[in-house]
Amino acid sequence: MKRVFMASILVIFGIAIALDVCKEAPAQSQAPVIKLTYSDHNPPTAWCTVNGNEPWLKEIEKATHGRIKIERYYAEALAKGTDAWMALKTGVADIAWCSQGYWPGLTPLSDVMALPFLPFKSGRQAGGILWKLREKYPEVQKEYADVQVLLMHCTPPFSLITTKKQVKTMEDLKGMKLRILAGPPTDAFRALGAVPVLLGMSDVYIAMQKGTVDGMGVPLGALEIFNFYEVTKYWTHLPINTAYITVSMNKAKWNSLPPDIQKAIMSVSGYEGSRTYAHNFHDSYEQPVRQEMEDWVKKGGHKMEEYTLPKAELDRWIQVGGKPVWDRWVAAMEAKGLPGKAVLADTLKLIESEPK
Repeated sequence: MKRVFMASILVIFGIAIALDVCKEAPAQSQAPVIKLTYSDHNPPTAWCTVNGNEPWLKEIEKATHGRIKIERYYAEALAKGTDAWMALKTGVADIAWCSQGYWPGLTPLSDVMALPFLPFKSGRQAGGILWKLREKYPEVQKEYADVQVLLMHCTPPFSLITTKKQVKTMEDLKGMKLRILAGPPTDAFRALGAVPVLLGMSDVYIAMQKGTVDGMGVPLGALEIFNFYEVTKYWTHLPINTAYITVSMNKAKWNSLPPDIQKAIMSVSGYEGSRTYAHNFHDSYEQPVRQEMEDWVKKGGHKMEEYTLPKAELDRWIQVGGKPVWDRWVAAMEAKGLPGKAVLADTLKLIESEPK
């Protein structure tokens, strides 16, 4: 009798545990998979995509236990890079990689990141600084009110590539048609005597090949991604500016996601996610990509002459095209009732204090 009683107790206990486990089993195993589209203008095989973007997208899928599946559309397969922001806002893309320099005046306070000749130490540092500025200033948050920002990252400082002549002095820039980002970088190069041209990245190769433009400001990664070394003869090293990029989600799509999914996505995004992404996407390619590119240049019979701008000459550029642009930018922001002076001061402080 005792044995029968104990067996019955064990059976009941086992059923109770099973019911409890069923109750606590991850809801995600029952929940439908949410598919999101991702739009990017970079090629799928580029260093930045393979080492920066793909690991982050996979982290989102992993953090959500497979409840989120992301359909990737690289190389402008879903939307052109210059149309990415509108594609994001209108829901053509659920998530989009957006180079903010394509849209003058869209995110004016964030343009502090693109001011010429700021001494950022790396893309990772700059990305973290931009995220902190957004956290601190409601005016910066308002610039992204139409979307849900997931990442903010930056390139390492740009250098200058040209097709017809090596740039060694400010005077060499006079009349040169250069593809430069909108906003402060355009102002800087106009002050230096160049003719800034705004073009989508995918259009620059043909433009340089045909002589429509004479060169561009570019980070090393883009030099490799878009094969610009094939149509470029000269490479002048100087810290022109950084470009800042956001990866955001359509606001309505974000609001439709369950809170636990939103939390999981942000667990691999935000400040730390931005720093990690920027390092993997931009900073990590310096040595391996440079070596690969040098090999491609030799094998293809191309020629790239490199030159580093001396400090004394760089100081001339800063005096003419750097600090005056900072001052005008601050004045323009303040005239709009925006805290440009405080944002620039905080940026300079964070450059000193934020880890590389």
